[in-house]
Amino acid sequence: MLFTVHTAIWIGLLLRLFIAIWNGFFGPSFGAELDALSFHIAAVEYAQNPTLDELRIGWIYTYMLGLIYYLTTDSLFLGSLLSCVAWLASAYILVKIMRLLSIDKSYQFKAMLIYALLPSAFFFTSVTLREPYQLLFVNLVIYSALKIYLNKSSFHWLVLFCAVITMGLLHGALFAFGIFIVLATLVLLTLREGKSFSLIRLALVTPLVFLVALYGLSLFTSYFYNIDGGLSAAVESYQQGLLAVEGRTNYKDSVEISGVTGLLLFIPVSLLQYFFEPMPWRISSASDVVALFENILRTWLIWKVWTGLRNMPTQGRRPVLFVFLSYLVIETIWALGTVNWGTALRHHIPATGILLAAAFANRKIKKKALAKEVKK
Repeated sequence: MLFTVHTAIWIGLLLRLFIAIWNGFFGPSFGAELDALSFHIAAVEYAQNPTLDELRIGWIYTYMLGLIYYLTTDSLFLGSLLSCVAWLASAYILVKIMRLLSIDKSYQFKAMLIYALLPSAFFFTSVTLREPYQLLFVNLVIYSALKIYLNKSSFHWLVLFCAVITMGLLHGALFAFGIFIVLATLVLLTLREGKSFSLIRLALVTPLVFLVALYGLSLFTSYFYNIDGGLSAAVESYQQGLLAVEGRTNYKDSVEISGVTGLLLFIPVSLLQYFFEPMPWRISSASDVVALFENILRTWLIWKVWTGLRNMPTQGRRPVLFVFLSYLVIETIWALGTVNWGTALRHHIPATGILLAAAFANRKIKKKALAKEVKK
């Protein structure tokens, strides 16, 4: 068959290799300026003197890239090539996620074609940025959680914890997302069988949920973001810091959050702006047109999730609902730290796979098909 999942993946890889070659020898390509070039230069400097005086959260990518440069050569093409490999690994994990969700192969192909050809992801996962690695580990934590829930795999608890730590080192926001995944997986265990909570499991899981939440919050405030003054104050201060740097693609002028109530009102507004900016009347460049197109596509995919969930049996709906809620959580976290649609384009990338998986989940999943897939 000509149109297969693997065909879509390899098309995506070949196109990314083309961008990597262009960026490495003739570029910079689109998206390979500023941050991407800064990461590469920092990695080159680290390769010249590979000593680590202080581990900086968010810069683990640079350290690892610098170590590879030290062992091989400090080639921009090599750095871009490694990003392509990370994307390839993320693609195969996404396929595994879709198989666990019993998604029909024709839907898998459609999902992977979007995954391979989405314009922003196409460029940003071919250069020396953290996004392809963030995408890889987000897919991995979701896959691990599903394996734990559907296959009762104890081994994937280890994979889940390692992935959460690694993606937390890539970006502090992803650590918060990882804690949510661990907590949600524990809750899912109480729903593994039957249509209602198992009281015994609930009694066993509740203390674990409390401990993980408490310890996760402690780690988050100690190593990632200081929220001693309250979450609302922390978000306001962070966004004000971002707005201090003027940008053409800013979709906010000022930020003011008054306590918990203000934060609860602020979150949905920020999420909607994060999802749908730029509005048509704000478009002034070709990249803005791309952002608008992707916003429309994202709206369609979310609509597909909503309509698909309504037609699924309970047992088939739970894992898909988990994946979709995970998507909403990670995007909400990013929205709280984003004030312009240029940055939003990049922040959407790590969640691309799980949105596609939820959107293309078979609306007619049958219990027998789900049971057959779980046994694999």
